Amino acid sequence: MPDLFTPKQLAEYLQLSPRTVYRLLERNELPGVRVGGQWRFRKSEVDSWLDRRLQRLDAAQLGELSADREGTAPQSLGELLEPRNVIFGLAAGDPESVVREFVRRLNFPEPLDQELLAQRILEREAMCSTALPDGAALLHTPRVRPRVLAAHDFLAVGRLDAPMPFGALDGSLTDALVLVLARSERTQLLLLAKMARLFREPGFVRRLRGASTAADIVRLIRESERDTFGDEPPGPPGAHP
Repeated sequence: MPDLFTPKQLAEYLQLSPRTVYRLLERNELPGVRVGGQWRFRKSEVDSWLDRRLQRLDAAQLGELSADREGTAPQSLGELLEPRNVIFGLAAGDPESVVREFVRRLNFPEPLDQELLAQRILEREAMCSTALPDGAALLHTPRVRPRVLAAHDFLAVGRLDAPMPFGALDGSLTDALVLVLARSERTQLLLLAKMARLFREPGFVRRLRGASTAADIVRLIRESERDTFGDEPPGPPGAHP
């Protein structure tokens, strides 16, 4: 993979159409430079831009991004979250031990190497912590690595038994974790963007922190997703504490 992208290569890397790439350029939203009159994009700067942008996307921008290729609708977070993957009582400690315990207690939809997954999550945290100022961390794996799931997308929520330092830039403590995994880079980006958008909704993290059962958290994700994006997952939640 080249370190410098052309607009066409950038479109392929981001899984966007060239039209959308040029539209972002016209709005001065991409970290590109002109080299000999041609646009070029450094991969490390693009990855950093993606992480920052996830925190700022509004519902309209998410809709534009998700429909860019073949009219694909945004993935439903509420459908992906199973009650058995809402984990309570994670022991507060250092980030490595917490991540490893979280991964160990999850039920994945296909076989995977749990040690490899924990290493990938920690590798991503070492690049820049995913902990946010409001007490939640949005765990995922680096874009530069192959996906760990081959056939499924995945969402999990973890609650710690006490707040702990997790690397938030403002020094605040973390007591809630959300893990997002996807089978493709494009879906990973969409799921992360949607979850990051929900984190920005007033009261969302407070309600996530205060929920007492898995059913409550599944319901919170579904209702918040519907209210924010208009998504309506089919069927009842079917969640049990």
